[in-house]
Amino acid sequence: MRQAARPASRVTRAPRAERAVRTPRAPRTRGVVKPLRNVVILAMVGGLVATVALPAYAAWNPESEALTIEQVAAENAQSLVVASDVVTTDLSRSSYAATTAEEVATKKAAEAAAARAAAASKSRSTSSAAVLSSVDLSLVAPGSGEVRWPLDMSQIKIGRGLSGAHDGVDLLGSAGTPEFAAAAGTVRTATWFGGYGNGVIIDHVINGVTVSTLYGHMSQILVSPGQSVSAGQIIGLMGSTGNSTANHLHFEVRINGGLVDPMAWLYSNAG
Repeated sequence: MRQAARPASRVTRAPRAERAVRTPRAPRTRGVVKPLRNVVILAMVGGLVATVALPAYAAWNPESEALTIEQVAAENAQSLVVASDVVTTDLSRSSYAATTAEEVATKKAAEAAAARAAAASKSRSTSSAAVLSSVDLSLVAPGSGEVRWPLDMSQIKIGRGLSGAHDGVDLLGSAGTPEFAAAAGTVRTATWFGGYGNGVIIDHVINGVTVSTLYGHMSQILVSPGQSVSAGQIIGLMGSTGNSTANHLHFEVRINGGLVDPMAWLYSNAG
């Protein structure tokens, strides 16, 4: 009797281990990173250039917080802040001059003559009381014509007279009024000198006595140094040059170098 066939044994295979799930690879970024890096480098270079080119304070101070130099100095006592007080000036043709060597020499000669005249006038100045007490003012007969008034007195007002700080008399009139030589003589000075402005000094010899007359503040001088003039000759026009506040003739008289009262001298000799 056959034995019953044994059933074939099934070999049960163990289930395969599940395959590991592959993680998807990240997409390649090399092509993106390189342009981005170039942009960053360019931005850094641009910032460096801007920082160097701008003033140090402008790199961090917003415009709305800009400070004056006085505020900067007050906040930081260790700082030296220098401000210039120079102001702008419009230039014009009258603000400068170009001269030749001859013009410069002429100007220097005129200035030297003015300085000598001012020094001589100052050295001769004395008190009127001392001079009047020792000098006879009457040199010629009044009305003889040898001594004349330096102006047409019909239109003239007599102003400030001789005093300790004023060496003559002021005869006030209109600008351009003719001024005359008080006597015949020789022009010593005819130029601008000091506070007299445009002035003339004439040396005279009257009856053997040395006399000098001075005419100040002229608007125009009509004679020149060394020129001989006659009594009553026009020597200039009235003005207000030099230390003056109105049109007038400042008139001085000296006898033998001593200052005398010009009005008393005129009354004594011109009449």
